[in-house]
Amino acid sequence: MKGNVNRAEGPWPANNTERQVQLWLAQRIENDDERELQAMVNLLLEAVSSKNRVDRMIARWCASESEIERLALWADRLNANEPVQYVLGEAHFLGLALAVDRRVLIPRPETEELVFLMKERVGKLKEGQRKVLDVGTGSGAIALGWKSAFPSDEVMGLDASADALDVAKSNGAKLHLEVDWILGDILPHPSPGVDTAKPFDIIFSNPPYIPDTERLEMEKNVVNWEPHQALFVPDEDDLVFYRRIISGCEDSHWLKPEGWLAFECHRDRVEHVAALFHDAWGTVEQVRDLQGNWRMIFAQRHTASA
Repeated sequence: MKGNVNRAEGPWPANNTERQVQLWLAQRIENDDERELQAMVNLLLEAVSSKNRVDRMIARWCASESEIERLALWADRLNANEPVQYVLGEAHFLGLALAVDRRVLIPRPETEELVFLMKERVGKLKEGQRKVLDVGTGSGAIALGWKSAFPSDEVMGLDASADALDVAKSNGAKLHLEVDWILGDILPHPSPGVDTAKPFDIIFSNPPYIPDTERLEMEKNVVNWEPHQALFVPDEDDLVFYRRIISGCEDSHWLKPEGWLAFECHRDRVEHVAALFHDAWGTVEQVRDLQGNWRMIFAQRHTASA
C-alpha cells in the first residue's frame, strides 16, 4: 500500500504566468516584512524553476501544475516556521551548495567569516603542509569550505552525531571534496578520536554555546527545527566545549606550536572565552563580525621554545 502523500489546498493563482504565480505566492506566505517576503518569493521561484529572475523573464517561464503544487507546499511549510533552508534542502556556504536538514545546523554568515579570516592568518605554512580539524562539523560546512579553498590540505571533520556526519559525508561526496569524517565526542575522552601523534596546524570550532535559558527568547524557526544538541549548553557550564578544546590543545597537544585555533562564540561571552586561554598562547584576538558583534576568537600557540 502506498504511503500518504501531502497535497496542498487552494486558493490557486489566476493563471500560471510568472507574474500571477509571484503575486499568489506572496499572498500565501505569511510574512509582514515586505522586503523579506519578496526575497523569499524569488528564492522559491528560482528553486522550483532552476532559473534566475532574468532567465525566467527571457524564457517567459510559466509554472506547471506540479510546480505550483510544490510552491504551495513550500509556502505552507514556511508558515509553520520551518527554515527556508530545510524547506529547500539546501544552504550556501562560501560558494558551496550544501544539503541540510533537521539533523544539522544551518550554516550562518558569521561562520563564513570565521573561515575567511583564518585564511588571512595561516602564515608561512604552504598549502598541502597543513593539517586541519573542524570540531563539531555538522553539515561539514567549515571542513568543506576549507578543503575547497585549499585542496591539498589534510582536512578532518569531527562530530558526536552520527546523523550529522551522514549529512557531511553526503555533502563531501556530492562536491567531490575529500575530507576525513570522524565520529567522536570530545568531552568524555582524552583525545578527539583522531591520531594526534601528528598535531593539527589549524583547529576550527563553532560549538554549542547558547545557555538553555535563552531558548525561550529565540525564534521559533530555530528552536523548533534545528538540533538542540548543536545549539544549547547547560546554564551552569556554558563554556564547557571551549574549555575542553583549549585543554586538549594545551595538555594533549592537539595543536602544534604556532598553530591556530579559531572559535565562533556567543556575542555576549567572547571575553569569557578569551579568559580561558593561558600562558601557552602567544596571541588571543577577539574579533567582531560584520554586524559589529563580538563573535570570534583567533588564538595562536607559542613556539615550542617559548
